[in-house]
Formats: sequence, structure tokens, C-alpha cells
Amino acid sequence: MIKIGIIGDIGSGKSYVANNFGYPVFNADNEVAKLYREDKKVFRSLNKKLPQFITKFPMDKNEITKAILSNKKNLKKIINVVHKEIKKK
Repeated sequence: MIKIGIIGDIGSGKSYVANNFGYPVFNADNEVAKLYREDKKVFRSLNKKLPQFITKFPMDKNEITKAILSNKKNLKKIINVVHKEIKKK
């Protein structure tokens, strides 16, 4: 089986491109959304790193957006937590 990875920044069109292949696709965006809704371990990690922004579970994507927009260093903190879990999937 051939595996193709499509990578890029937020909003770069990864999902759009992936949907045009016509093959089964692992959609990391959907998995991240599921983590925000269902994974208390991820919530606790993010809450510990960004307590002023990540305050309730299930996590609110608007809170995550505010954290990123307030300080670009927060994006790296979020990525470090979320990517570890996504790689497991």
C-alpha cells in the first residue's frame, strides 16, 4: 500500500486536496477535533500549559484560537501536546 502525506499550515488546503484523491484518508483535522471533545488527558496537559486560555472540557476551539492569536509561542505548546496524540492514531 502506498501512503501519501499531505502537510501544511492551518488553512493551507490539506483537507481540500485530500478529499480529491478518492481514496481513504486519515484526516488529522477531524482527529484533533475529536481530541478536543473527548480526551481529558489532552485537556489536562493543555490546561497546565495554558491555564488562562484552556479552561473547560470539552475544549472550545475558540479558546485555542485565542491562545494562538495572543502569543505565537502558544501554538508550539499546543502542537507539542496534540501531535503526540495524533501520531498514535
